[in-house]
Amino acid sequence: MDYVNGKNEKIGGRRNDSGTEAKSECMGGAAKKSQSNGAIEIGANREDSDRGNPDWRLVPVRDTTAGKIIERLESLEKRHLEYVHAHQARLKARLGESEESENQFKEETNQIKSDIYYLVTHEESGDDVIEVK
Repeated sequence: MDYVNGKNEKIGGRRNDSGTEAKSECMGGAAKKSQSNGAIEIGANREDSDRGNPDWRLVPVRDTTAGKIIERLESLEKRHLEYVHAHQARLKARLGESEESENQFKEETNQIKSDIYYLVTHEESGDDVIEVK
């Protein structure tokens, strides 16, 4: 049987045929196998995933009385609305700058068009063109 990249070369059949086995001589060496399924499994252990505190979900962060929850909610709402309003003000300022730039651009292009029309009409009539700088 021919081997390519450590697996037998089989055409057709299922895509992930469980009958194919990796050959260590084709891949440059064998990895250490675990006892369960022949592959080394890597994962985070419980202490790492819980940041050293396995009961982190049970630790109350703040006072959980109804009044404190409402207070926290109102504070969150106030901070968020302050941010949103400040952001809207920045957007409006940028919009104003953009509109001003657009108007300046239109004025300049209209002036250039006017200059071109003036040149074309005076060349057709044979008038001398006076250059203005």
